[in-house]
Amino acid sequence: MAEKNNAKMVDLNLLLQAGINPKTGLPLKFGGSACHLKEDVKKFLRIIDEQDAVNRYTWYNLPCNITSQELERMLYYKGQLAFFYMKDLDEFYFMPYALDGTIDFYGRYNRIHPVPMTSGTDDKGNKAQAELLAALKLKCIYGMKTDLKESDLTDSCVLLHDYTKQLAQTIIPRVTVNDPLLDIIAECIPFLRTSLISGSGIKGIRVNDADQQDSVQDASRGMLNAALLSEPFVAMIGNVEFQELTDGSVLKAEEYMMTMQSLDNLRLSGYGLENGGLFEKKAHLLNAEEEVNQSNVGLVYQDGLSIRQNFCNIVNSIWDLGIWCEASENETMADMDGDGMLTDENTEGEHSGIESEEGGSNDGEWNASSI
Repeated sequence: MAEKNNAKMVDLNLLLQAGINPKTGLPLKFGGSACHLKEDVKKFLRIIDEQDAVNRYTWYNLPCNITSQELERMLYYKGQLAFFYMKDLDEFYFMPYALDGTIDFYGRYNRIHPVPMTSGTDDKGNKAQAELLAALKLKCIYGMKTDLKESDLTDSCVLLHDYTKQLAQTIIPRVTVNDPLLDIIAECIPFLRTSLISGSGIKGIRVNDADQQDSVQDASRGMLNAALLSEPFVAMIGNVEFQELTDGSVLKAEEYMMTMQSLDNLRLSGYGLENGGLFEKKAHLLNAEEEVNQSNVGLVYQDGLSIRQNFCNIVNSIWDLGIWCEASENETMADMDGDGMLTDENTEGEHSGIESEEGGSNDGEWNASSI
């Protein structure tokens, strides 16, 4: 008589839809031990990182119906943008771009064509937009113009980068550059939590077989629940003595917080923002020590500001829009607009959110009639 074949394939999706954990055979609410704390903390850190990035500079008189934060947000996620005027729509735009032609002696792009902000999606509207933008062949302008031609107004563009380029003509967006660092910082919170749980008095019991393990786990379902419910035992299989479980010291909670603080200071230094340095002593810092920690962030911050101001000078020489970029008042700790507060106030009617020093904004009211 042939031996009965018990081989089978189970559709895991059916088990999941029924609320059963395929690994344990128990309901998901009992059998699952996945912890999403790191991912949730990283989302929280990503918001803070983006807020630091988009508020370190303030733009004046933007003509594209966008705020200063919106422009910086596009730089945060794209790294570089092209500014140009589309005559058919009578509007200025900041858009990502791609090379469309050759390069000059310095390796810079001679011509580009814009691409949609959401390039890569399958949306029909996005495809139509991509076809429209691909038809634009724009000449890149890298210096201030004194002798303007009609083609300079309608068929040219000015490129804007978040920070100084390396060898390539495109840079890595901040969202990608900072992601590994945010990942490490986010890990500190689960490690801190684990350390606190480990010091809460949970113990392990050596059992002889899986049946004994199940009986112990029925009484203490996982270390976290045991800690929260004051259950003293967690089952384990093997010959490890109890004394070996507690061998070694557990880091104090403050050690993890200090690590997070140092890593966050490293993140801020990448923006050129004020921070306490990579290593902060527990004791009171002398003024001289604080100055040493802050000695290098000024150049990093100035790098981004100089790029933005040079961009404004070139744009103004072509379209005479009066746009400008300044350091945020929160960063300089100086009342630039004379309102008595160290904040970048939102002014009604200003697309950039800030009124220009020359007594107002043209609000981007430039059109083809000026050609």
